[in-house]
Amino acid sequence: MVDRENLSAFDTRKYPVRPHVGVGILLVRDNHLLLVKRKYNPDAGYWSIPGGHLDLGEKVELAAVREAFEETGFKVKVSKLAGIINKIMYDNSGKIEYHYVLINYFVEQTEGDPNQLPKAADDALDARFVPFDQLKSYKLTESLIELLKQLKIGYD
Repeated sequence: MVDRENLSAFDTRKYPVRPHVGVGILLVRDNHLLLVKRKYNPDAGYWSIPGGHLDLGEKVELAAVREAFEETGFKVKVSKLAGIINKIMYDNSGKIEYHYVLINYFVEQTEGDPNQLPKAADDALDARFVPFDQLKSYKLTESLIELLKQLKIGYD
């Protein structure tokens, strides 16, 4: 396990020289969306869909499957592309602090109890299924709000 607190000098995510690629998953169950509460920046303390970085040499769909399992314990398969979001965050002086291209997929659970509750990974504060009609009451990341508006989920 990587100690993120002691890697800040080597963290190329913050003040990047080029965009990073992130992969997110939308697992929907009975008009509920699986969300995780982020533990680390960018957006620490905000709710978002499970996801993470694309690894070098990794296919995007496989990254989605890996991230779903790592962050929530669910084994999934990709069903279709949900959308691509640009996440560009500026610091107070106007410099780009974070820049991601986020590739998001709808996924389906492939193994385990279909009523299984998610387990938050060590890089998340919490994980839960949230009803579509309650999404607006959660402190969601701007990039997730943008995606949900495009998909007309909770923001239509």
